[in-house]
Amino acid sequence: MTERLFIRLGRTAEQACSWLVWSELEQEIIASGELADANALSSLAERAGNRPVDVLVPASAMTLTQVSLPEKGQRQALRALPFMLEETLADDVDNMHFVVGPRSGGDLSVVAVAHQQMQSWLSWLAEAGLKVKRLVPDCLALPLEQCRWAAMRFGDDCLLRMGPGAGQSVPTSWLPVVLPKLLPVDEPVTVAGYSEMTLEGTQVQPQPLELPMLVLAKGILQAPINLLSGLYAPKREYSKQLLIWKNAAIVLALALVLALVNKGLNLYQANGQAAELKAQSEAIFHQLVPNGRAELMRSLLDSQLRSLQGAGNGAEFFTMLQGLETAFKQVPELKPNSLRFDAARNEMRMQVTAKTYAQIEKFKELVGRRFQLEAGAMNSSEDQVTSTLTLRSK
Repeated sequence: MTERLFIRLGRTAEQACSWLVWSELEQEIIASGELADANALSSLAERAGNRPVDVLVPASAMTLTQVSLPEKGQRQALRALPFMLEETLADDVDNMHFVVGPRSGGDLSVVAVAHQQMQSWLSWLAEAGLKVKRLVPDCLALPLEQCRWAAMRFGDDCLLRMGPGAGQSVPTSWLPVVLPKLLPVDEPVTVAGYSEMTLEGTQVQPQPLELPMLVLAKGILQAPINLLSGLYAPKREYSKQLLIWKNAAIVLALALVLALVNKGLNLYQANGQAAELKAQSEAIFHQLVPNGRAELMRSLLDSQLRSLQGAGNGAEFFTMLQGLETAFKQVPELKPNSLRFDAARNEMRMQVTAKTYAQIEKFKELVGRRFQLEAGAMNSSEDQVTSTLTLRSK
């Protein structure tokens, strides 16, 4: 693909968004423009087509800094990065997304951006139907061109790149005050200038004057930091239908397997064939869910075998499973880790995992329409949230 769509978002949804389509093969601009706000991003979906989409975000919405790491124990130091920067950040480190960049000697470049800001940008793009695999601070897309710094005016701001992974966005009117505080004292600073400007205390080396978006488009592919990492790393694309039906299929497969167990027990229990039927059911389970956890299957079978031997045919269990189908379809990101059914109390207990608290809350709301629901505390780890739910028929 030789044509790419580049977009520069604002810090808030009300700010203008610039865009440009660039042909790498022809080395020419196919189209460019500016949108009034983030709500107009959907107008770029058709223009994007099958083109790769790369997005720039304002450096003013984040902190670009450096930390000095000890020569020994750097791996442990990386885990402690948020706490090493705690005193320099205005927000709680628990609410920040950290991305490491290039290393220069003992100094490591780090970008810190609020999760709320990341989620806003990604929600604008998702609502517009734009799939993005690169999200880059705009100042880091400025080519250094063998200079120590690079600078360019973009609207009312001046983008400064002050090294491979360092930079800032400064209002142009503030430059006379801010620039002297940024300049190092050890040696003169050469600046690749992409706008007509004079930066006192530096040696500006003028570069060809081009559209600001074109300068950033040419440099974004070599940018050293992509904010879409860790929690926000793009997921591998699977079939859309598979993603929609995945969790529903797991539940239905479990219901089918347990139905086979129930029927098999009625036929073979008198002849002592329960163990053989259990093995056959596990084989069927693995055919239906190739990546299913065997220990989960065995736990479910053992529980159901004990309950069915003394509690009729277990029809209530299957009825409850069918009642969950709609909720799993509407919250495809939520996954069941375990299911337990108490036949004496007609009660189902399940442990579920999701990526966010909101997904579990939505699932609870949907299930609560059909069942009496008791929810345990929600526990979060690095990239997932778990909770235990107890369901009874109304």
